Amino acid sequence: MMGNKIGLAQEKACMDIGYQPGQDGGIHQRIPSFACKDIGIDCTFETQAATDQELMRRFIDHAESAHNMQVLSADIIFKMQKAIKK
Repeated sequence: MMGNKIGLAQEKACMDIGYQPGQDGGIHQRIPSFACKDIGIDCTFETQAATDQELMRRFIDHAESAHNMQVLSADIIFKMQKAIKK
């Protein structure tokens, strides 16, 4: 009997919807995170959010107020999306 342990197919399915296997054999939700330094901006801003969209909104709000970026270039948005840690 497997108890709390999950099989490989279950593990893959969980990862696809935002969960990852824990060392205890269970599953844990991944929280997306981002930091300005991840895209080369000299700033200590770091944030986490339940979704990539919410994370993007937090970064945009921060970029507007702290970095005076009223409009983010496609390059910055692309870099930010690629830098999200899950």
